[in-house]
Amino acid sequence: MSAQLSYVWLSRRRGIGAGLLCELLRVFGSPDAVYAADRRTLEAACPLRRAQADSLCDKSTDEAEEILRRCAAGDIRILTLGDSAYPDRLRAIADPPVVLYVRGRWPDFDVTPAVAVVGTRDATQYGRTTAEKLGAALARAGFITVSGMARGNDGAAHRGALRAGGLTVAVLAGGADVCYPPEHRSLMGDILLSGAVVSEYPPGSEPRGAHYHNRNRIISGLSVATVIVEATDWRSGALITVRHALDQGRDVYAVPGTLDAPRSAACNALIERGEAALLSSPAALVRAYSGLLRGANTQVRPAPPRQDRHRQGEARRPKAADTPVLRTQASAPAGDALPQSLGDDERAIVELVRQGVSGADELVARCGLPAARVMSLVTMLEMDGILRREKGKLVLFRR
Repeated sequence: MSAQLSYVWLSRRRGIGAGLLCELLRVFGSPDAVYAADRRTLEAACPLRRAQADSLCDKSTDEAEEILRRCAAGDIRILTLGDSAYPDRLRAIADPPVVLYVRGRWPDFDVTPAVAVVGTRDATQYGRTTAEKLGAALARAGFITVSGMARGNDGAAHRGALRAGGLTVAVLAGGADVCYPPEHRSLMGDILLSGAVVSEYPPGSEPRGAHYHNRNRIISGLSVATVIVEATDWRSGALITVRHALDQGRDVYAVPGTLDAPRSAACNALIERGEAALLSSPAALVRAYSGLLRGANTQVRPAPPRQDRHRQGEARRPKAADTPVLRTQASAPAGDALPQSLGDDERAIVELVRQGVSGADELVARCGLPAARVMSLVTMLEMDGILRREKGKLVLFRR
């Protein structure tokens, strides 16, 4: 039996969640070994309900073989927990999906960090605009924007990343070939051109209520941080994603709103309770994680033990140093003076622009830094009002 077939067979065992599937893999070492085990061996290895043991003792591979055929016919890539292309950050959560089904261009999450941007389907104009700005800023800096392709803020975050020419990945609650909501068919097509859609459910699967909860752990699991833009109530999908992120030990940011804005109440409460850091601007988010673009500090934090989750006051919050406040154009330095807070790499880029280097390719060649790092720094310098684009060329911002 091929490795793909055995992983798909295991993933389709009824009544067995991802956490237990991963425990079976840990105990037996491979899906082939799980497949070969008899009832007595399975029940001795893990506590199983009778229905779960029955499912594991069903050795038919007909469904798995049909899924492989449909994936081949639909140009859907299968990523298993044993593949090197499976993202390490997702693999580190307590219950990673055993199989992922991917359409489009799957980015290397271990090289390019991702940030999740989520929010309510019933978004305000403020929320949609903010989500789009966040997606665009992340894309210009070289990050992957991850969201759920839902109506409202999710869709706006994807569109922002696409309009900025960046990478975006949509995690679906149905099959990777099933567009939901139907009106996002055009958006899905655009995402597939420059990014990917992914699901743990095989092709043809319709989205269901429980699927969304499972989908949300993948959104946060792929990402170094999750940003919540708006949420209507505490049962919303965006807040479920936040809970998963906190369980996984990932950073959470919330976009604040006015005191009388119903869709901002949950975000304001997360900030007040210390479960999320206040996000002051897109640039603050980009600056907080820009070090990951040059390969620094990329160790994956393991998920906390299950018994420690949701204890009052122990939810992880980004430290103050992780959430710098953006210098706006109004505070940009006059003349040739530069803020003392600029790093050496930023100063080197500004000096090259002063010397007449105005193109991205030449900047990368002259700086000797990775292209993603250079573009991230250029984006932040533009947001800070130090550089600007004039007829497609970078120039110093002059007051």
